[in-house]
Amino acid sequence: MRFCDRHKLPLRAPWLRTDYTTRQATGGRYFTFYKSKQWERLSYSYRLKHPLCEWCERRGLYVPVAVVDHITPIRVDWSRRYDESNLQSLCAECHSIKSHDDIIKYHLPTLKHDDTT
Repeated sequence: MRFCDRHKLPLRAPWLRTDYTTRQATGGRYFTFYKSKQWERLSYSYRLKHPLCEWCERRGLYVPVAVVDHITPIRVDWSRRYDESNLQSLCAECHSIKSHDDIIKYHLPTLKHDDTT
């Protein structure tokens, strides 16, 4: 599709690309883990048992789950990635807050292509 200069879509900077290949390259084994059948099954069964955001529920709110989150991030403790006691159901807003807090709490760097530890 072609547009005139006035209606042309702005070009996105290459570092802002979010296509599948870019996410796979920058996420390394974490990307692969979250696409695995074993994680998909565990995540699905956890959602069935915990259909509401656990943080919101503690505040008396009933918000449907959007993400099954690792309490201790897998980037901090890879061995607990399938540990159900390390999981929690969160809505999108609570997950965003929790992820930001994890970056600060654990001093997590941004993922790089060679992050295979």
